[in-house]
Amino acid sequence: MSSNTTNNSDKKEETIVQNIKIIEDRAFYGSKNIHFKNITMENLEQNDCIFNESRNITIEDSIIILKYCIWHCHNITLCKTIIDENSRSSIWYCQNIEIVNCKINSVKACRNCSNLTIKDSVINSDDFGWKCEGVKIINCKIDGVSQFLDSSNVSIDGVEFKSNYIFQYSDNIKVLNTTIDSKDCFWHAKNVYCKNCKIVGQYSGWYSENCLFENCHIDSFMPFCYCKKLKLINCTLSNASWCFEYSEVDADIKGHVNSIRNFMSGKVVVDSLGEYIEEKPVKECKGVIEIRPKEEGQEKK
Repeated sequence: MSSNTTNNSDKKEETIVQNIKIIEDRAFYGSKNIHFKNITMENLEQNDCIFNESRNITIEDSIIILKYCIWHCHNITLCKTIIDENSRSSIWYCQNIEIVNCKINSVKACRNCSNLTIKDSVINSDDFGWKCEGVKIINCKIDGVSQFLDSSNVSIDGVEFKSNYIFQYSDNIKVLNTTIDSKDCFWHAKNVYCKNCKIVGQYSGWYSENCLFENCHIDSFMPFCYCKKLKLINCTLSNASWCFEYSEVDADIKGHVNSIRNFMSGKVVVDSLGEYIEEKPVKECKGVIEIRPKEEGQEKK
């Protein structure tokens, strides 16, 4: 083990701890101003948090194999660090967390956190990012069963998602240049803006409210049903049948749509439509569907 202190104008005196393996339970409870380098933290026999109520902690080039490792902490930076798959419920109830170039394989990572930034990282975590507020994720790959349940003020750019459920009950979500492969995404979500994205799933956007999709491709069997204030600008749909049931929609869709069913209100413009289905509506359906005119000289079908 080696340690020393550094000081600069932006940070309080900092202790450096490096090149050791830490197995003690609650070894750094309530610690402050520590920079860990090349550390292995491993203790699966104990359940207490190694960094509970710690402040101003940096963990670099390290491996964490712990249950409940970082809880109730402030100002935490993880860089080039692995949180092992045998870990559990890492990073809960924390504020001001930055994760850069890391691999997080812990289930239930990053819950009830605020001001969370993740960059250039790979995350394989079931139930990731639940109940978080103020999240920014850039250039990452994220895989797991469910992500960002009941989270708010989330900004996503350049991310590859693979999930069964993502952004359920979430609010104020901005997604750019991203691929989402999810059976159900944006269910009951509010105030969503997606641009230049690809969304693949079965039942995308059900029960959502005030969502705008711009320049997106949506590959979904039965998308955007039971929605309020849904808007699509310059989007394409594939494999899309029974779209927009009982939804309020303002949509400009390029290309073909297989079928629209029980369209409640608003206007949908498409290049072509397979069929409109009015199947025993239980609400008044008065939405307008417009087939875009063919350009002059274009062969008509």
